[in-house]
Amino acid sequence: SRNSGQFYVRSTSATLRMMRTLARRMASEQVWDQSAYSQEGLWPALGLKGRVGSRVSLRVLSYACFCNTKWFFRHLLNEPTWRHHRPVSVHTNYHPEKQQRMQAIFNHYHVAEGKGDWAALRRWSGTEGSRRACGGGGGGGFRGGREQLLPDEMVELSSRGPWLFHNLPPRTPAQLLAAPDAAGRAGAFAAVRFLPGGGVAVGSVEEEPRALAAAPAGVRARGGAPLVHGGSWSVEGQALRLRLGEEDYTAFRRGRALICARCSDGVEVFARYEGLACNTSGWHRLRPSEAQSGVATTVAGAKAWRWQGRHDFTFHADGRLDTPWHKGVWGVAPERGERFIFARFANIDHLLHVADKSRIESTRCEDGDKVTVSRW
Repeated sequence: SRNSGQFYVRSTSATLRMMRTLARRMASEQVWDQSAYSQEGLWPALGLKGRVGSRVSLRVLSYACFCNTKWFFRHLLNEPTWRHHRPVSVHTNYHPEKQQRMQAIFNHYHVAEGKGDWAALRRWSGTEGSRRACGGGGGGGFRGGREQLLPDEMVELSSRGPWLFHNLPPRTPAQLLAAPDAAGRAGAFAAVRFLPGGGVAVGSVEEEPRALAAAPAGVRARGGAPLVHGGSWSVEGQALRLRLGEEDYTAFRRGRALICARCSDGVEVFARYEGLACNTSGWHRLRPSEAQSGVATTVAGAKAWRWQGRHDFTFHADGRLDTPWHKGVWGVAPERGERFIFARFANIDHLLHVADKSRIESTRCEDGDKVTVSRW
């Protein structure tokens, strides 16, 4: 949903209707306020039957002038041409150290009138905590938000698509500043696959159709071979130890993303998985012969499940699936093990791990997004 932490509302009949509708929904529905805000603004554009919305007109403010701290700390601070840019506002909504980062931004633009210590801003990581070199079992600026890294899963994902690395090898702001033009400052992209036994395959974007489709137009136009070759990887706890070319990195995974820090100086580089999170080739609607399997009897029945604790889901014993958005189907996923099923609704596939009789862990196959489904 759109993040409604920062918006401008004109005084019109349509916006008054929208605010009254939101107040009513907040008082009578179990709905996240930001989801309701998005729905009331976007339902007319989606043309969903029975969902009229508030019929307001939406415009998106410039992200460089009205930015959040994700864009501020990941992009503005790392691009020399933005150094003298002064945002209208910065919404400190993305990182856990909200107060400290807000104070650093305020000191730079207000106390020092934009002439503060740029290094004091850049000490903050684009993810969590401060930039620092690897070591001591941590590495990078990473603390919370990590997902468990499973070597077999990394290999399996890589068999269906690459991880698209940005700005590899990473350049420091000084190196970016020395680049002669925008093309020279643009990061080098590489398609990386994790191989069994700790090997790494590094290829060009052109060799990977899904990576090519996801890369910026400038990267597709320039093409060329990646600037790094070969490497190795291993998993230590929740951290991924990665060597690409001649440099070492430590990384953690968050959904479809890998967030890496170069061990020598803490400079960050990001990667996004561009394959499919699931192998759906053998999935089919639940058959009568499968209805009495252990996992099927666990999830099916009259008692509903609740998606993210808010939206009711019902798995019927004949393979039908009821959701608040669309009717769907479900079935077992035996290739993943006896505790896995799949759900398909709105033309989107989800792989569900049935942890126990009251909790299901869902992974959206399209982008790896994870949510919890609980019984009530």
